[in-house]
Parts: sequence; structure tokens; C-alpha cells
Amino acid sequence: MPIEIQKRAPVWDAVIVGSGATGGWAAYQLGKRGLNVLVLEAGPDEMDAPGQSPEFAMKALRMFDRVLRRRRVQSRHQAYWELDPRLFVLDREHPYETPPGKDFNWIRTRSVNGRLLTWGGVGIRTSDHEFEAPLQDGFGAPWPFGYKELHPHFDEVDDFFPVYGERDGLSSIPDGKYVGVARLTDAEREFQRGAQAAFGRPVVSGRGILIRPSARPNGEAAPPSPLREAMRKFGVSLRANAVASHVLVGPDGKATGVAFVDRVTKRTEEVQARVVVVCASAIESARILLNSRSGHHPRGLGNSSGALGCYLMDHPGVAVIGFVPGRRDEVWSDGYGGPKNVMIPRFHNMTNRADGAFLRGYGTHGMLGRVSAKARDCDAGEVPFALVSHGEMLPRIENHISLHPDKQDPWGIPTLRIDCAYSDNERALQTHMAESLKEMIASVRGRVTGTFDYPPGGFVHEMGTARMGADARTSVLNGYAQCWDAPNVFVMDGAAWPSGAWQNPTFTMMAIAGRASAHLVEELKAGRI
Repeated sequence: MPIEIQKRAPVWDAVIVGSGATGGWAAYQLGKRGLNVLVLEAGPDEMDAPGQSPEFAMKALRMFDRVLRRRRVQSRHQAYWELDPRLFVLDREHPYETPPGKDFNWIRTRSVNGRLLTWGGVGIRTSDHEFEAPLQDGFGAPWPFGYKELHPHFDEVDDFFPVYGERDGLSSIPDGKYVGVARLTDAEREFQRGAQAAFGRPVVSGRGILIRPSARPNGEAAPPSPLREAMRKFGVSLRANAVASHVLVGPDGKATGVAFVDRVTKRTEEVQARVVVVCASAIESARILLNSRSGHHPRGLGNSSGALGCYLMDHPGVAVIGFVPGRRDEVWSDGYGGPKNVMIPRFHNMTNRADGAFLRGYGTHGMLGRVSAKARDCDAGEVPFALVSHGEMLPRIENHISLHPDKQDPWGIPTLRIDCAYSDNERALQTHMAESLKEMIASVRGRVTGTFDYPPGGFVHEMGTARMGADARTSVLNGYAQCWDAPNVFVMDGAAWPSGAWQNPTFTMMAIAGRASAHLVEELKAGRI
């Protein structure tokens, strides 16, 4: 009998864990530069753009969830009620623990395209007011770069998406490259005039992309998917239903690939790669690295500093809702979300003084006079409004995640303990937010009917847990999101952030991933990794 020759599994140039905003963008950037790339996604390949089920079907599914408590945590997020609930994980299959009195909303999707499917589409750039803040007020580790280094990578993101916005010339929100400006309602223009006249605060048109169905009520095409474009243009490969467990490590301590579990069959598999890029979202990425223990990395891959899993951040926020004088104009049914709103960029403590009521700052998004669930409650001559402020959470070592010593999820991967709470600084920030929102609404003779605070995790803007820095003794990654302890491992999502900023983070995360991808290719071609 002839001897059967067993073929060796291919060795990829790069394997990327996660297919969302940063994973898809890293795939696009690496594929564009000629690398042979495989993307691992924990969830199924079922949907390319955010969608809505028929109203009756959604109501039935939500009722089913409520009865069985299948998505008790996930349903705390606004997108659960606007979009298809099946985009969100089942809580019982994805358990985690929090200490008493420290609630954390860990909102998750497991699907190809990741949380781009539930993202609101706000696209703004982080400014040097945030990048330079740690050096100015003395709190936290400095950023390893400023806006100048990210500028060309922001431009690439704008070139990829059709981004709407207006070039306002404000240092707090650097201008981008826009295809047009979303229209404001009469009520939003009145609010713009009133708040600027009363307080001198800039009120501008929103910036972002029309990704949610609510922003595309007239059948506009959904924006392109970075992952799909990487597959179509550059031959990037996708492996769906691959639940990443840990990074494989060779005898020299460098990564050799990724171990994963098939979501459906529960079979364990491995892929080999010259470089591993982790983009599973800040908390999940840290979990994978903590679970990547070996003789070289006894406390988890990249954890020689002890910083892995620490400095978890989200955005503390406050929402106010109610009604303002106005009428239903031609923009009433034009949708909302992404760029279809007003924005009040950061206006407080722009020089990052350390002697005020709190450190750092916040910004606001909102809509006035657009279709919403509360529209039917309007009095004559009124339209509804909703304004949401969110600010910067300080990085603190005590806000951290850790692997549970005993419990595992259905795929045999240790579950997490999340220990995170707001400090006095965040609480003072929230108080200031609520006061400023109410006074601006009062300036246009509006009435507030509700005020809500967001708990940690509420914004789904997780950052930190594998922070960048200039010193391997106090950080996990260098300034290119490259692991100090294993230089062929990169972490390109929000886990890499040393501090939080107030801006919606998606575009900045993608710009950081673009910069890191360019560096990865240079290092790989030079033979240094």
C-alpha cells in the first residue's frame, strides 16, 4: 500500500481574532499590503449589515427573552430594542461575575462584523486635548503618540466609509473628510442658536455614517464592511464559529498561532501564524491573553508587568429626555443616529487643569424633533428630545478583570470576574453633565421628563486592560500596540488605550489599528518578528 502523506496545516502571515471594527480594519490593512490573512470570528456568518425583524416578530422574541431571562444583561442596551435581539449573545451561555454593588453591563455580539452590527455610527476623532491630558494633569500613563501621528490613519477611515459631517474648525473634534452634512430639524437649529447664545457652547451637526436602520429610513444602502472588502479585494480568509481560547506559544516565548473551539461542534482546533493580532474587544481580548499561560508567560501572555486586565474604562454618561417647543418639520421622518443629530463637543476644562471639580471632560449627542417612541406623548406645539452626555473615565488599576478559578463557559474557556466602579471623579463628571444638559434645555424653554445615569459598561465603549506605554514594566504593549513580552502579538482594539478620552472611540480605534498594521508589516518584512 502506498504511504499516506499527511499535509501540514498552512502557516498564515497573520491570524486576527475578531471581525468587528478593528479586526475587520486590520484585515483590510494587512491584506492591502499583501499579507496572507485569516480572520477568526466566534459567531456565525449570518448578516452583513444591521437589520430589523418585523415588529411583531421582535416583540415576540423580546417577550420570550424576558420570560426565560435569556438576554437580561443584553436587553439593558438601547440597540437591543431597536435591532434584532438575535444579534446579542445569550447571557446564560456567556456568564460573568461582578462584586456586590459593582454592576457592569457587558454587552456582546458574536457574529461576523462584530459590534459594527450594533454600533450607532457616530464617527468623531479624538483630539490632542485628550492625548495630552495625562501629561497636563498628571493622572495616568501618557499616550505614546498624538493626533498628528493618527491623522493620516483617520483619513483612511474616512476614505473607506461615506462619512457625513461639517468641518467646524474646532480643536476638540478635529475635522475629517466628509461626503455631505446631515440635515438638522427646526428644533435642533433652535437649540443650536439658543445654547450658543446663552452659554457660548458650540453646537454642531453630528458626524458619522448611516449604519443603523434608523439612520437609513429611505432605503439608503448600508455602509461597506471592512472585513467583506478585505475578503473581496485582497483575498483575506474567514473562519466563522471559531471561539478563540488562547494564543499558542513556542519554545522561544513568541506566538505560533491561536487555539480555538468550534462554536457548534465544541471541537478544539489550532491555526498557525507568523503574527497574531487580537481584536476581540477590550475585555474579551484581555481574557484571551490572560488564558494564554505558559512557562514563558505564567500569568498570561504579555503580563510580566502585571498590568494585563487592569485599567478597565468605559464612558460615564447621563441622559435627559423630554420635550421642547417645536413642530414636525420636513426632517421629522429623516431618521436618527450616526450623523443625524446635534453634537456639543467638549467645552469644559480644555487645558486639563488639575485643580477643578474633576479631571478631563465630556461631550454630548442628541436629537430634537425626530421620530421616536415618545413622539405620541407630545403636547401640541412640542416635539421630543433626547440628549446624552458621556465623558472620560480615569484609568485606575483597581478597575480590572480576572479569570474565574473554577467556572468555564460552554466552550471550556474560563469565565471572567469584572471588578469596575466609578470613582468620585466620574460621579462629579456626571453631576456636571446633568446640570449642563438641564440648563441648555431650559434656555430653549424645554421641559425635562426624565434623567438617567449610565452604569459602567452602559456605553459599550470598553477601553484599557492591555494598555500601551513607553515602559515594559508598567504596560502590556508598546506605542504600536505590540506586545512587549511577545513581539509578534499585537492588540489593536480598545484594550490598548492607556486612557479613555470622551469621544465615541470607534474611529480612533480603527486609526490606531491602521497605524499598528503598517508597523506590523514593516517589522515582518524586516525580519524582526
